Amino acid sequence: MKLALIACAAAALAAAPAVAQKTAYQGITECAHRAAAQFKQRDLAFRRFVIDRSSVKEDRFAGRVGNQYVSTVYYGSGTYEAASGPKTVRFICLHAGMAKGPVFIYALPD
Repeated sequence: MKLALIACAAAALAAAPAVAQKTAYQGITECAHRAAAQFKQRDLAFRRFVIDRSSVKEDRFAGRVGNQYVSTVYYGSGTYEAASGPKTVRFICLHAGMAKGPVFIYALPD
């Protein structure tokens, strides 16, 4: 019994850092997925949205925007592709952390 309890505790401790270490890469990927879903709903000609990862800046925020908690703000450039062709845009993504993910994304013409 004690051995099983120790094994469970060790497994939980080993898994905790993996869960806690949510990388910027994962946050940016979640922002890109949220953007694609959001843009697809609003623009029938939308094809894809690609974030230029080398341009992304990350600001730790840890505060409220209105009544929504935001932990990180990602911003940078990306490519918005629609039927008319690709356009370079600037984007901003408000990310609410591991449990909630991106809560707002917006793209502006560059």
